[in-house]
Amino acid sequence: MNSFTQVSNALRYIDAHLDEQIRLETLSERFFFSSFYFHRLFSAVVGKSLAAYVRDRRILFACKQLCETDRPITEISSSCGFRSVQAFSRTFKKSTGFSPGEYRKGNYKPVIESADELIMKFTNRLHGGVFLNPNIISRGKLIIAGMSGDGSKTGEVWQRFMKLYDEKPPASLSGDSYEIRLYDKDVCTVYVGVAVKSRDDADPAYTFFELPASEYASFDVYVSQGYDSENNAMDEWLESNEKGYSQRLLNGKSYCVEFYDERFNEDEAGSVIEIWVPVEKK
Repeated sequence: MNSFTQVSNALRYIDAHLDEQIRLETLSERFFFSSFYFHRLFSAVVGKSLAAYVRDRRILFACKQLCETDRPITEISSSCGFRSVQAFSRTFKKSTGFSPGEYRKGNYKPVIESADELIMKFTNRLHGGVFLNPNIISRGKLIIAGMSGDGSKTGEVWQRFMKLYDEKPPASLSGDSYEIRLYDKDVCTVYVGVAVKSRDDADPAYTFFELPASEYASFDVYVSQGYDSENNAMDEWLESNEKGYSQRLLNGKSYCVEFYDERFNEDEAGSVIEIWVPVEKK
């Protein structure tokens, strides 16, 4: 089951259970993800948090009932998962600008897109395999023990790293791995490896690279969708994001980080890597 199918099934589940408490832990367990990764996946695909999506969906279904039925507002409130009509009225007015009664009198005709229609719309936001709504994350300083080399020969650098890793495994902090691409004008140098607590935790044969603490725009990349256009997609976001983020440099050079965790499974459907672009607000 690939990631889009999982999110699509989650959207269907939400629509069928709007009158119940919908918890992140319940959904992630149902669709075979940890809570952390399910929320990242959901937010990347849908473009908003689970809580925000559920709230907006409940209000939309309430709008439809207000316009197409004569059910009392108290019943509509309960059927859409609100614990009190007062909470429903406050949320409804904040979302629509009208009270439920005013909305009912306005003869509006809300349209509810199906989960399949929504997932198609979300998928169409992909540039290659890159979603253009990154998460902003913070990471402390990282010491990467690995290998470095010509950025145009990344595969060879990974092979050298894996050979050394098999012979002299470092005391890595986790099973995750990193690929850092550092740009100096037209020259790209790549560093690949794993995170360690200190340089003493790896053999001197390793090359060490220190990533400074930073905020990053973290883009989820779906490998099977292709990501040849990732640089253009991220450049577009840097130029147009509404929060005023610009790319942060390292000693005057631009860089980015590819992060590989348990979601990466080569080119199989649903395989995901993260690309971190360091950002700052000036």
